[in-house]
Amino acid sequence: MTLPHADSLSASQGQQSRRPDQKHFRPDIEGLRAIAVTAVVLFHAAIPGIRGGYVGVDVFFVISGFLITGLL
Repeated sequence: MTLPHADSLSASQGQQSRRPDQKHFRPDIEGLRAIAVTAVVLFHAAIPGIRGGYVGVDVFFVISGFLITGLL
């Protein structure tokens, strides 16, 4: 069973994109992600006094989830 016009499905011009162009760079969020990654790397390098590598992973995932949710 095939749909008669399945290969020609497309949105009309008015409905193609309801989302405004979001091409701005967020240095604050990228900075937080960099801090989280640095915490994990320093934890795995076994530098004395550095603890909390797991917190860095959690922070990275929360920030990434925030960015992905914003794109949806």
